[in-house]
Amino acid sequence: MGSRLSGLLAFAILLAVVVATAWTQQPHGHRPESAPADVFSAGRAMRVIEEIAQRPHPLGTAEHDRVRDHLVAELRKLGLETEIQEGVGHYPSTLVREVEGMGRIANIVAELPGTNSTGTVYLTAHYDSVASGPGANDDGAGVATTLETVRALRAAGTGLRNDIVVLLTDGEEVGLLGAEAFVAAGKRSGVVINHEARGAGGPALLWRTTRPDGALIDTVATAPHPNTDSLTTALAGGQTSSNTDFASFEPGGLQVLDWAYAGKSAYYHNRFDDPAHVDRATLQQLGDNSLALAREFGGKDLADLADGGDRAYFQLPFGILVVLPLWVIIALAVATVLGAAWVVRQARRGGETSIARVLGATATAFVAVPIAMGAVYGLWEALKAIRPEYRPLFVDPYRPELYYLAIIVLSAAVVGAWFAVARKVFSASAAAAGMLCCVAVLGAAAAALAPAAAQALVVPAFFATVGVLATFVVPERWQLPVLTVFLVPAAISLGGYWSAAQTGITSTPFLVAPAVVLLGGLLLLTLAKAWPARRGWAIPLTTLTLAAALAAAGLVVDRFDDEHPMSSQLIYALDADRNEAQWLSKVQPDRWTDGFVGATAPEAQFATLWPTAVASGPASAQSLPRPTAEILSDTTESGQRTVRLRLHTLRGATILGLRYDTAPRTLRVAGRDLNPVPTKGFSFSAPPAEGIEVEITAPAGPLALHVLDSTWLPDSGLDIYRNPPPDIYFRQDSLATVFATIPGL
Repeated sequence: MGSRLSGLLAFAILLAVVVATAWTQQPHGHRPESAPADVFSAGRAMRVIEEIAQRPHPLGTAEHDRVRDHLVAELRKLGLETEIQEGVGHYPSTLVREVEGMGRIANIVAELPGTNSTGTVYLTAHYDSVASGPGANDDGAGVATTLETVRALRAAGTGLRNDIVVLLTDGEEVGLLGAEAFVAAGKRSGVVINHEARGAGGPALLWRTTRPDGALIDTVATAPHPNTDSLTTALAGGQTSSNTDFASFEPGGLQVLDWAYAGKSAYYHNRFDDPAHVDRATLQQLGDNSLALAREFGGKDLADLADGGDRAYFQLPFGILVVLPLWVIIALAVATVLGAAWVVRQARRGGETSIARVLGATATAFVAVPIAMGAVYGLWEALKAIRPEYRPLFVDPYRPELYYLAIIVLSAAVVGAWFAVARKVFSASAAAAGMLCCVAVLGAAAAALAPAAAQALVVPAFFATVGVLATFVVPERWQLPVLTVFLVPAAISLGGYWSAAQTGITSTPFLVAPAVVLLGGLLLLTLAKAWPARRGWAIPLTTLTLAAALAAAGLVVDRFDDEHPMSSQLIYALDADRNEAQWLSKVQPDRWTDGFVGATAPEAQFATLWPTAVASGPASAQSLPRPTAEILSDTTESGQRTVRLRLHTLRGATILGLRYDTAPRTLRVAGRDLNPVPTKGFSFSAPPAEGIEVEITAPAGPLALHVLDSTWLPDSGLDIYRNPPPDIYFRQDSLATVFATIPGL
């Protein structure tokens, strides 16, 4: 073949590897109810979901209690020693909030004793849902996975060495309360396999672990679908805004594997998060992993888990997880830099380029990364400007695939434009060497700062460097085939970023765009001789046009309708002291809420209590009972005032809270000390009928305290409330709130 045709063929082969890798990481198929009893069956797990996700079941509702009692009965049928552990939980101390979330919870704890236990394996999920949806995925799928896993363990007929505990936590949606209360109740040890969902499909990802993670990851590698890598877990450990019960378990000394799926995230906290929208293939993948890990950890000496150190790891197709010591990544990074330097030396000695040209190409390759990030960020901003309904989304649209492709193609246009410029300005050899040096240097810098995360660049760059070095020693006709083989790791790594795109469009500028530029740039090495000399600009221009066409097609395809409703947010707030009311919203008015609010922030006490509200409008004052505060005692000694209160809701509200203008010195609520003291107050979910007792200490002098209670807006019974049209649903923070100043203080 000619060099152009063979280069195009090599590039096409690598693109096929990218696509195949992305495909293999997606879930495919599931086992029906008729599957053998000792294996996990998504068909059987669906029966649990269909029972518990009939209706929303948030904390403090009758449906919540029905779901709790059903799960207790099912666990007892499986032969597990089951109890309900009640208590009061609050936000984990590691999550600082101006308003502390608290609540009365009822965790379900069921134990399967081991034969010669060295510790406990916890299978965990939360059984409460948000008020806005029935929670079939979040977290009905996790609950069903734990029950089906235990059922399969029992059916196998062979006992495990270690204790297996099913822990179904309560109050996760309002602040990880059940997990916090479980840890606070006593010292715990063992390994936690946590199950979560932030969508309705996609691969089950291990996106967060406790540290050190070496022994945990060695075990995860034995699972059938070890969908994880150490870049993901490193980023999730400290740079994510998403929180699960992990944030409560980790401070308690437990070793945690946090599994979740995040594809089809439009259904997250949606009224259509129902059994009909659970992907059985995703459920099967989650369950296969859970069962395999329960058996593996169930047979290990759990005392050995703390001795593994940290690891670098990444996934290959067909369920292979490569696990490496961190020193290997550092060594590979050093070798890659040295190898890239040798490539530059050889190219210069052969008269193909100069060091100055390679440095210029390397510098421009660095610049291409932020350009791609900015282009992708700008694309999403442009789409939101064209379709303002996207602006309040904290999840993806319902049909995001064309947008994902547009983002990938746009990033490819940037790296293609860079390659065209670098070839023309610096030469083809300099462009190829420059991209190789860019990735090598970035990989080395990452290895110095975070070697576990650095594998994402170091491993593909190392193999690419070896491939380029090999071209200097093999016959000319073998140069391209050898290079192509050594670029396969870069193609595999790039294919894994489709799963990264599924976790959210808002993360693509920071994950997908850099990966396409750097890893895709390595794949362009196969086109060093195939890229057209005269009309090279046609390639990035065509790619850019394709990206625009894909984005436009996405706008056409993705529409809100009765089956794909738009989220909206609205609050009814009643000042019981002044008998004044307002409609409020934390997002700009949409085509439904513009009948209630205008684009004007609230004022006076409404602004103080809802500082994030950006829209407000007048509302008629409804005859709603005001929450009350009974002063149990009020003493002042040595310049310190101590006040004990009992707060009540007289209308059966599901949330009862207290706000203050100045934070007190100490705060104790329902027997729990809040330390550090929240700066604005607390919200207590599922308050008991007798109310909640609060103790405050503050400097001597007046205290300005406000008591408030809230209900889910559609359940509030307001005369002026009307349901939104079928193509709109309310977010879970849409409430009807009554507030009043506590007199006598």
